[in-house]
Amino acid sequence: MSAAFKRAQLNHQEASAVEWVVCLQRLPEEFLEELRRRVDIVDLISEHVQLRKTGRSFIGLCPFHNERSPSMSVSSERQMFHCFGCGAGGTVIRFVMDIEGISFPEAVEKLAVRANLSLPVGFNHTSGEVAKTELAERVRTANELAVKFYAHILMNSDVGAQALAYLNRREVSRSTAVSFQLGYAPKQADVLMNFLQRRGFTMEELETAGLVVEVGGRFVDRFRHRLMVPITNVRGQVVAFAGRALAADAKPKYLNSPETPVFRKSVTLFHHFDARKAIRRKRQAYLLEGYMDVIAAKQAGLEAVVATMGTSLTPEQASLLKRDCDTVVVVYDGDSAGIAAARRALDILEEAELEVRIVQLPGGLDPDEYIRTHGKAAFVREVSVYVLTPLQFLLRRLRQESDLLSPAGRTAFLRQAMEVVADRATPIEAESELRNLSQEFELSMESLKEEMHLVAKKSQKRKMSHRQSQENKTQPLPKGFIEAGQRILQMLMSDARTLAFIEAYDLDELATPEQTALLAMLCGWRAETVRISLSTFVDEIDSPDVRKLASALVLDELPEYDEILLADYVRKVRAYLLETQYKNAVSHLISAQIAGETEMVTEIKSQVDALLREMEALKSPHTGHHPPSGGQEARTR
Repeated sequence: MSAAFKRAQLNHQEASAVEWVVCLQRLPEEFLEELRRRVDIVDLISEHVQLRKTGRSFIGLCPFHNERSPSMSVSSERQMFHCFGCGAGGTVIRFVMDIEGISFPEAVEKLAVRANLSLPVGFNHTSGEVAKTELAERVRTANELAVKFYAHILMNSDVGAQALAYLNRREVSRSTAVSFQLGYAPKQADVLMNFLQRRGFTMEELETAGLVVEVGGRFVDRFRHRLMVPITNVRGQVVAFAGRALAADAKPKYLNSPETPVFRKSVTLFHHFDARKAIRRKRQAYLLEGYMDVIAAKQAGLEAVVATMGTSLTPEQASLLKRDCDTVVVVYDGDSAGIAAARRALDILEEAELEVRIVQLPGGLDPDEYIRTHGKAAFVREVSVYVLTPLQFLLRRLRQESDLLSPAGRTAFLRQAMEVVADRATPIEAESELRNLSQEFELSMESLKEEMHLVAKKSQKRKMSHRQSQENKTQPLPKGFIEAGQRILQMLMSDARTLAFIEAYDLDELATPEQTALLAMLCGWRAETVRISLSTFVDEIDSPDVRKLASALVLDELPEYDEILLADYVRKVRAYLLETQYKNAVSHLISAQIAGETEMVTEIKSQVDALLREMEALKSPHTGHHPPSGGQEARTR
């Protein structure tokens, strides 16, 4: 079994363990199938996009990416959808998960209410889980009441006058304050606590919610004499608060709710729920640092704004953005700390395969300060026009950190700049940046290009193995090879006999990493004693790329089991893989001969001969119609 095959199975099992072991064990497959049957996928998706019938399916504009021509297909017969543009796909459960940004259990619960279907007894698996869910619901309810309580005090009492004056100084309008549900926590130590206790909440519940804290042996309100900013999750539910101190000497300036059963700061973005429609419409998000920055930017006319709430961006937050957009514009504070934070965010966002742009506001100002100093129109112009690519941003930062007054400092800057250009620039970007540096430092383009090539050669040696793997991934594959892999996967989906055939041939690799991963998952799915349905299997796939492939194959017409056709597909796949292994082995053989490594030459020659014999065996017209009896003669792993 190949390493890629094992890795795919392990990754799938680990990803499933987090949510599915907890959820599927408590949700019978019969319940999930009944849920899908009751909630017609065409009706559900029609509430979000306009669908029109074409043949046996429906098509419409995909809500998950911008497009002018419809590329999303919805099958009433299979109760599945698939977008041939962005690859989104699955059942009604997956559609609700993606459109609302919620988890599998939350989507199931939401659809069960819609279908008027009672959740199975013990939905939360154990009594402990039931208790946790009930406590989480109590925390959410307490938060919602606290929002109304704080907002009422801000807008309708003399006590909130100081907080209103603060908002006026920050140029936050009343309508903006209402839309963000801003409030005020009074100075008294027990006002909110008494309010919620009268409504039946226990001290344990309020402490768990982070609304009260024990000080000196007694409980008091956590937030006192602070402007209150509610924080919502992706469903629009209030899960936490940020309290901005109004007293000049109060520490900390911002006091946040602690981690609770409904709030994890690392997986939450401020204003995400309200900004999602705008983010999805434009496929672009503006990423800011703080609450007041978002409030000011939204008031200035930007809708697709979110914030990391004053902390460093996390991979989980980047993944949230990846669901909704392709590009993130980072608009952090213009001071040194903000620039350093933008550099860290750049790496995380690029790791999430997002296109990144950076805005450095002049004067070291943060967005809120810039808007109040220069006006809304100037801010919108800055974040729309004066946008830097990652290359431009890194070169500007390098310039700011360098000593350009001394000859040694200028030389060091140019060498580091060449490293950045060589590592990141496209040919057009490289030409432009080199021309600018040539003019600024009065150096010839030829000398700068030569320096860049020297730097690139050094960098290439360090990255040779990575580049080789990337080149292998991008090499064009024969169409028949890819199609053969797809048909093998579809037969494995439609008929259990395919598994034995694949195992007999020891087939564990297909045309692409996604096909190989799906093959591993399907083999595991077929091998399970108690097997979930194919629809549930597709919803279960954690990797977006593999799920896209699976939903596309399922939505296509699944072929009937045909051993002769299957053997032909397997032979095509094996022939291509053997040919690739043979070419690699010959290349290694030549390198070993040049290097004079006699022992290595002998070893590789035996591998080449074994591969040749296996390739010749595949050419036999009868080979492949029946599984081999003794396994493959040789295979280079």
